[in-house]
Amino acid sequence: MTADGKPTSADNLKQKLAQHLDAARNKLEALKKDIVGMHEDDMDALRKRHDELEHRLDEKVSHTEEAIGSWRKRRELEKLESRAERAEDYAVELVNVAALDFEEAEQAVLDAIAARFDADTASAHQGAGVSR
Repeated sequence: MTADGKPTSADNLKQKLAQHLDAARNKLEALKKDIVGMHEDDMDALRKRHDELEHRLDEKVSHTEEAIGSWRKRRELEKLESRAERAEDYAVELVNVAALDFEEAEQAVLDAIAARFDADTASAHQGAGVSR
């Protein structure tokens, strides 16, 4: 401040930057809340899908158990061995898909955070009259 109590341009700049930082903090908090909300929605959808798959699996297991029981009675070793190999391959495939999906989702979140930071930083610089 000057001797007569008026704010200087540095004070004005400091105040504007503080306002932009507060705005950025508020946006970040809002984004955090949005992410939590999306997570809850995703978990609800995932639970619903899980229940559907569990029901389908129960039906398939019932049918498969009958066929397997028949194979066991007739000692059809080749069919039992083939079934085991298919199940193992399928399990490995699903684990790989889940791992890739998780990595992709993690990268998307990091990209979104970086993009938001860049936008907020540019906005703060532009609002303060500072050029890069």
